Amino acid sequence: MPKARKSKVPKTRNGGTMTEAQYFQKIRSTLRRAFRWWIPMKQALEKAKRKSQSLNKKLKWEYQCKECKGWFPRKQVEVDHIIPCGGLRTLDDIPGFIERLTAEGTNAYQVLCKTCHGHKTQSESKQRRA
Repeated sequence: MPKARKSKVPKTRNGGTMTEAQYFQKIRSTLRRAFRWWIPMKQALEKAKRKSQSLNKKLKWEYQCKECKGWFPRKQVEVDHIIPCGGLRTLDDIPGFIERLTAEGTNAYQVLCKTCHGHKTQSESKQRRA
């Protein structure tokens, strides 16, 4: 019996080479990259920092995860938006997305270890889909 073929998603953007989802993913990732060094995010990171208690002399600082309360090197933590930036599916979504992405004040951000951030993001995605 032949396999049923999936219907192809039309490629309506970038000269017929991108789907709508790919187009908005590119916009979303470009905006996130542009605001990666947003000062309130850096300040939230500074608030979660202490001198390293590790035996590793090369490690100067460590950061506390707001969720699990563990201490981690910088490479193992991420700055999280407490209020999620949300999805970006239409051009009308861009102003709200940018507003949430560039929230002012350190209270809009928290430092999470990569594991906790992954769990939070996954949970938010499930809620958004439901």
